[in-house]
Amino acid sequence: MRKIFVATLLAVMLSAATALAADWEQIYLDENDNLIYFDTESVKVVTRNGDDAVFNASFRMVYSERGRQALIDWYRDNSIMPTDIESLSYDVATVNFKKSGDKREYCIMTRKSYTEDGRSLEDMHFVNPNPQWTAIPLSSLVEVEYYNALLIVDGKRFDANY
Repeated sequence: MRKIFVATLLAVMLSAATALAADWEQIYLDENDNLIYFDTESVKVVTRNGDDAVFNASFRMVYSERGRQALIDWYRDNSIMPTDIESLSYDVATVNFKKSGDKREYCIMTRKSYTEDGRSLEDMHFVNPNPQWTAIPLSSLVEVEYYNALLIVDGKRFDANY
């Protein structure tokens, strides 16, 4: 019984530490009912030249049951089956963005997947070895992420807590 209590306490403390280290704000609900959050404290400007900039931010996708099943089906269709994918709860990704004139691009740099108790799913850890810039599709999740981060980069974000 004591082991169960200690394990539960450790999981709660780990979750609390993760929550305190970030300022997650919900920004999107996708077609599979997955919730997307943006860490407003994670935005970093890499380079800036006038209105042009390269910046990055962290995002978290919390999977719904339907969203998790759609992802499992995608992996199955592509003959890939990561270990413990049925335990998937959420992903945390770091995305780089580039604004150059009217051109807007992105590149996913890292993505790590976790279970509900915060355990990392090692088979679902992604680090981009050769980042390639891709145009941001109109009316996409990436466009929503881009504009949320850009408001902070440009100092135009309103925070109702102040």
